[in-house]
Amino acid sequence: MVDVVVERGYEAATVEEIVERAGVTRAEFDRRFAGKEDCVLKAYEAFIGHFEYTVGSAYDSQPAWPANLRAAAYACAEWMIEHPNLMRFGAVEVLFAESEMVRVRRDEVARFCANLIAAGREEVRDSTAVPDSADLMATGSILQLLTHRLEQGGEVDLVAMVPHMMYVAVRPYLGEEIAREELTAPRPTPRAQS
Repeated sequence: MVDVVVERGYEAATVEEIVERAGVTRAEFDRRFAGKEDCVLKAYEAFIGHFEYTVGSAYDSQPAWPANLRAAAYACAEWMIEHPNLMRFGAVEVLFAESEMVRVRRDEVARFCANLIAAGREEVRDSTAVPDSADLMATGSILQLLTHRLEQGGEVDLVAMVPHMMYVAVRPYLGEEIAREELTAPRPTPRAQS
């Protein structure tokens, strides 16, 4: 499903192509899935848990925000590099799915990422000075930038994008000066296990 959708585009991909690529019969597909939309949802579900575990573990590897957010951002970039078709499928192609459940799950992944950013509120003396939607605005900006670059085609240097994403995420919480430091901040090293 993922490979066919990425190669052909969501709307052009057909169940017949998916079945042929998977090397199964149409009857087997119909036994497992209610249709293309159901297959898309199940394919999406199959990798979301791994993505969230990878990013969440990197986040937990650092003692404080924003270093833990930076570690998560690099883990996210590396996961996307290691799984280019899954990344394109999850970031771009599922936008064309008709299934409300697919959109709900995509929003839940965005909320997972936003929650990592929202932890910055604990670093602010006056949390009321930070807009309630700062985490969602930062996440939306980052997703929009990523989606736009993917839709343009060509190579996207995801690791090189991390400092800019960190700048966007940190600025509402810690201000311009500290956010600018993210543009040159070193990548966090994992903490030693105790």
